[in-house]
Amino acid sequence: MNLLTLKEFNNAHVVYFYQPDGKGEKGEVDYSFTNKTAAVVVRAEEDNNAEHYGYKAARKIEEVVSEKNLPLEFIQAWY
Repeated sequence: MNLLTLKEFNNAHVVYFYQPDGKGEKGEVDYSFTNKTAAVVVRAEEDNNAEHYGYKAARKIEEVVSEKNLPLEFIQAWY
C-alpha cells in the first residue's frame, strides 16, 4: 500500500510524495510531461525492496496523469 500526496504541479511536471504503508520518510516521484514518464527521484525510507513501492507509485502516477485526474491525496493498494 502506498499513500500518495500531490506535492507540485506545473507545465513541466507533476510531483507526488509516496509513503509505503503510510510509514517513515516520504519518497518522491516526478512525472515529466516532456518524456511522458514517471521516475522515483527520492526513494522513501521504507522502500527497501529495490524501489518496489516507488515503481508501483510511478506506474500509478502515469495512469492518473493520462486520465487527467490528479487527486490531492489517495491510497494505492494491491494484493
